[in-house]
Amino acid sequence: VERLSAMQYEKFGNTDMMVSRVCGGTMMWGTLNKEEKMAHEQLDALLDLGVNFIDTAELYPVPFEGGRVTEKWIGTWLSKALKEGKVQREKFYIASKANPSNNGGPDLPGRKKPYGFDADALMASCKASIERMKCKYIDLYYLHWPSRNVPVFGCSAFYPDKNRPVPSFDKGEPETFEAQVLAVKALLDAGLIKYWALSNENNYGVTMFSLTCDKLGVARPVCVQNDYSLNNRTFDEDCWEACHRFGLVSCHYGILGGGVLTGKYLRDSPYLKKDADRDLSACRHHARPEFQPRYAYPMSMKAAERYVKLAEKYGLTPTELALAWANQQPHAGSVIIGTTTKRQVEECVGAFKISALPKELLAEIDAVHEEFRNRNQFF
Repeated sequence: VERLSAMQYEKFGNTDMMVSRVCGGTMMWGTLNKEEKMAHEQLDALLDLGVNFIDTAELYPVPFEGGRVTEKWIGTWLSKALKEGKVQREKFYIASKANPSNNGGPDLPGRKKPYGFDADALMASCKASIERMKCKYIDLYYLHWPSRNVPVFGCSAFYPDKNRPVPSFDKGEPETFEAQVLAVKALLDAGLIKYWALSNENNYGVTMFSLTCDKLGVARPVCVQNDYSLNNRTFDEDCWEACHRFGLVSCHYGILGGGVLTGKYLRDSPYLKKDADRDLSACRHHARPEFQPRYAYPMSMKAAERYVKLAEKYGLTPTELALAWANQQPHAGSVIIGTTTKRQVEECVGAFKISALPKELLAEIDAVHEEFRNRNQFF
């Protein structure tokens, strides 16, 4: 496997952002990382390794404990980094998200949550995130998940008359898309955000939002961030075509399957020992087994065993295999990594210096996928 000497940067889809192929994820900074200094150490490491793109959300950290903390920690780090000249704001790209349940979002006077994605709620959420992060504006602002009743967070089947794992607020009517696009337009017009995007979406949502934007003269969303990994390629089946047709790239999360695809959860795994001071009991599927259990379903673990063997066959770590594979997907504008230690940052970023996985390895990966297709999903 050929390795490059430096981080690669590319224009992010239809934007003018020149981003690193790595996007630093922050989801557990405040839960599994209990101390602010741990988040700052990882941000420093990301910056030192050439990463200029980070991803967060108003509801972080998760498992959910009230939200807002992760953005605050980013804000204290960013203020210092800007003051010391380590970061140029116009070349450091920040993505955040608002959610329709308004978890972590501000309270609106005279109203009771949830508000959905109405204009006042979205404006308040965006301003609050900017204030917490002390970043002046947000480069990429996501609608964290759809407000309509659509399969999400591991649920793979659509039920017209049932909710999915999180509450829904509408049935995906055209007028709802118009109202949400106009709410986003207000953020763009106010200079609070540079670009906007969708998360946990599918072909229907991408199509409706894009056509609605065209109808109303509003800039289309520029990317989709979905759950995506060797154990979950549903994006390729139910979102990529719309993204391709309407010019959106991907910036996916979950590439390591909640850590399962690192191999550390397998019996007698040598990969657990990489973080010598971090016992398996402190890792997410043992520390918080109720949170996103889909990643550790029995068949997901069996698939992970196969991918670990493939990685070892080609002289890679399982982490490198999972990340390098995601980085090679033609829809990828950037790829989110999720870390809780500086060492993890170093290994994950290093995976993006792998120039290309061999065709023979890609064929073997596809063979495993056909045997264990999308094992993180449930019906």
